[in-house]
Amino acid sequence: MIIRSPRFHPFQPRTALLLGLLALSACATPRAGTLEVAEADRWENGNRKIHKFNKGLDRNVVKPIATGYRTVVPKAARTGITNGFSNYGEPLNFINALLQGKIKKAFRTLDRFLINTTLGVGGLADNATDLGRPQEPEDWGQTFAAWGIKSGPYVVLPFFGPSTLRDSFGLVFDFAADPADIARNVAFSPSLYWRGGQIAGRVINLRSNLTEQGADSLLAGSLDEYTLMKSAYLQRRLDQLWDGNPPLAASELDGGEFAPLAEEPASAGAPAEASPPAEPAPEPAPSAPPPQQ
Repeated sequence: MIIRSPRFHPFQPRTALLLGLLALSACATPRAGTLEVAEADRWENGNRKIHKFNKGLDRNVVKPIATGYRTVVPKAARTGITNGFSNYGEPLNFINALLQGKIKKAFRTLDRFLINTTLGVGGLADNATDLGRPQEPEDWGQTFAAWGIKSGPYVVLPFFGPSTLRDSFGLVFDFAADPADIARNVAFSPSLYWRGGQIAGRVINLRSNLTEQGADSLLAGSLDEYTLMKSAYLQRRLDQLWDGNPPLAASELDGGEFAPLAEEPASAGAPAEASPPAEPAPEPAPSAPPPQQ
């Protein structure tokens, strides 16, 4: 009898990795939703140098290409391309929502993906938002935060821009463990040139959208562009980590953890404590009799 060994399939190791991470999400530690360490910016000197490099790269290469893209491609076509890239990222949102234990959000994301892939002609149209399924982005950096990994210092990455130490590792996973990329590679085995072109297209499309949203004029009016970009990134990241509902303030008494938004209301079934009865007002003193003449 001949025993044949199972054939190796490139999808198997990454599938096993994702399944293992799904199992780990069941015992995840509470989220590390604070960014005080990043706000301190202990690596500011090096970050400013990388920021200067990125600014030069954007001014001389990325922005001119994005400007030409906006000139040549009509707005309707650019909107369709943006929707297509957004739909391509939904499997990554779905996986990370599952890994964070956000089951309802994960299946809302799945609904959105199926609606836009079918009714939206492969995602070129965003019908899901009109049907009550707006995009709810999740990434590996948010997943690491949900598992209790601290943010670490603020860091500016070459080519990618503002980040934190935790999100830098998350970015590696966003590229290496993206379900859409894995399925694409298994189904089509695209060349490195094709993959690089896809990444370049996403970068140019993103830069075009930033111009349309007024980012250039905002930065042009800033006295310190580096500080503005850092502040904007950390505020946006905090909002993402808390699903759009970040705590209002931080308490310095418990090691920097965020204070609750409001105190828990009393349960409906618990009787309210009776207020003590008011003390009776003292009787007025009798008036003195008038003097006799």
